[in-house]
Amino acid sequence: MPRRIDRALLLNTLHTVPYYTDNWRDLPRELLFFAPQGIDWEKGTVKGLELRRGVWRLGEFAFPRTVYNRCFPEPKALLAKLGEHVAPGNIFNLCTQLDKWEVYGLLKESEAAPHLPHSRLFAPEELPQLLAEYKAVVCKPRRGHGGAGVFKLELAGPELVVVTTQWYSFPLWGEALYVPLVAAAASPGVYLVQQYIPSLERSGVKFDVRLVLQKNRDGKWQVSGELSRVASAQSLLTNGYHAVAKVGEVVSRATLDQLHLLGQMVAEVLDRGLGGLGELGVDFLLDQGGQPWILEVNGKPDKGLFWKLGDGRMLKRVYVTPLHYQQHLLQGKTSALGSRS
Repeated sequence: MPRRIDRALLLNTLHTVPYYTDNWRDLPRELLFFAPQGIDWEKGTVKGLELRRGVWRLGEFAFPRTVYNRCFPEPKALLAKLGEHVAPGNIFNLCTQLDKWEVYGLLKESEAAPHLPHSRLFAPEELPQLLAEYKAVVCKPRRGHGGAGVFKLELAGPELVVVTTQWYSFPLWGEALYVPLVAAAASPGVYLVQQYIPSLERSGVKFDVRLVLQKNRDGKWQVSGELSRVASAQSLLTNGYHAVAKVGEVVSRATLDQLHLLGQMVAEVLDRGLGGLGELGVDFLLDQGGQPWILEVNGKPDKGLFWKLGDGRMLKRVYVTPLHYQQHLLQGKTSALGSRS
């Protein structure tokens, strides 16, 4: 009978993870890494890479007891089927490609609402009214990632709208011209349109603050990582950053405490609304008056950015905390079995 491993990570493609290789002494005794292609449903096994004492070994194993999903986008049907072989509730990050409109709908009913830019589903005929009200709006795909497909519309004059992407800007004169052109670029139902928030700028740069929130060994949400991406003030998005900085270098302690509270609130609200979450990335910006705004929520935060900070303890938290949450799930199962016996 193939051996069953307690903790596994599900990846889009099978590969080794350098952080876990180099820091195996901080990890549980064994971890299994597998991809959808390695699942044999008929045999009830998975082929994957086992990491044990810093050594990777390819093998065939029974279905693991807990699964930390790192696939993007999440393979919904596969995760549902996998749940039939893994204990209920022992698979987390069931949603890694979040729908921005769904996220907005959940958060606007919470205490986080004052920190959300006004958003609505994109409808071309509403653009003139929205531009008259906000002067500038951002159009973004509901399920976009990494800033792809995002552009800004700014009312620069009575008949002049300036379109700005991450790479270039161009003018469009007249509602009869810009409305159909924008409608061709941003499909209704696929895009949402959002109030543009001018960012606080310092010395020709602007910045965001990213928090990584993860469930810990107690099953509670915690802030495991924090950083700031610094970009040119002329850049539309901070995705095109030229530096990654420690948050304490760009915001005060009081502001950071406020962001931590907001991040915790976001995680708890979305976990209740979506279910099956274990980690989230929350991006904030400060407006020109210092007010924090929730810009984006990511279901699969990029851990690679934390290598740039040179903070070994923070790097360890973002990589290892989800493994501690797996231990929480394992203990919960054991306790439940004990209570029934």
